[in-house]
Amino acid sequence: MRGRRQLLLKEVVDWFIRTRQPVSSKSLVEEYGHRFSSATVRNELAALEREGYIYKPYPSSGRIPTKKAFRFFAHWLLELAELKERPARLPAEPPEIVPQELPELLRRTALLLSTMTGNLAFVLAPEVEALRLAGLVMRRIGPGAVLVVVLSELGVVESRVLQLPGDLAPQVVVQVEEVLSRRVRGLTLHQLVELGDLEVKGWHDRTVLAALDLLQRLAAEGLRRRLYVEGLTQLLRDLADQPADWTMERICGLLRLLEDERGFAQVISRLRAGAQELAVAVGEEGVRELADFSVVTVPYFGDTGVLGVIGPLWMDYARAFSAARYVAGRLKAILATAGRIQEVNT
Repeated sequence: MRGRRQLLLKEVVDWFIRTRQPVSSKSLVEEYGHRFSSATVRNELAALEREGYIYKPYPSSGRIPTKKAFRFFAHWLLELAELKERPARLPAEPPEIVPQELPELLRRTALLLSTMTGNLAFVLAPEVEALRLAGLVMRRIGPGAVLVVVLSELGVVESRVLQLPGDLAPQVVVQVEEVLSRRVRGLTLHQLVELGDLEVKGWHDRTVLAALDLLQRLAAEGLRRRLYVEGLTQLLRDLADQPADWTMERICGLLRLLEDERGFAQVISRLRAGAQELAVAVGEEGVRELADFSVVTVPYFGDTGVLGVIGPLWMDYARAFSAARYVAGRLKAILATAGRIQEVNT
């Protein structure tokens, strides 16, 4: 699709995003200053309706974009330009985010993105197994129970109480911590699992065996990949003019998806397949919970640290693209400035 018809489709979507109202051929001519007549516009709109891009909610109304039209519009914007680093028409930002503990930093980043876009925003923490480890902290908290705190280049990423087949004396736990911290520093969890054994001289066999056991248990149980979400009320506000039952069904489905952090991470990975930077999925039919939403995503840490925006099909795509890209760059800079990460794309 090219030329006049494509231009009119963009204007229909733009009109609906701004007004949330159907648009008539007369309104398009007056609003966008066309030189061609209302009759010509009507003919083009009729063609777009036959092609499934727009529809009339009732016979005498103007046209409304379909999911197909929103998808076309979003991808056109995505391809249109390399967006500026600093968007010009975003709302004022909250006070400067300063380096802090990773969970709070990611939560506040999600809040910032939601505030800037007026949509639900999320920040998905990097895949823990891909982070370089800085060490482990271990404490005996009871008979056969050891608290293990995993430290990565981003700070504390996980704490776990492990139950051991036998009890360990506190001094043995300290020895195990020293053995593991020395060996794991600079490794990823993937590499840690592949070590196979610990060739450490000078320690009692029981210590080494306990260290191996702890490694195997961490690998077997896995580490939680955390998701930070802000702005649900923003999304509810955007859907306020929809039928209550329709809205409740969509919101409940979305909440179920967001509650499953691992499942949500897999969905985002699938939606971003092949994307390098900014990506958008509009009315994703393959994910029932997202069939009536648009998802904009940008990575901030390798391929697995991703943030994004979830909104209605009629979200302000230009604002969402600009804000998501800017906030992702800012988060990466904050982490780098704090000395917490090194570039992972080199």
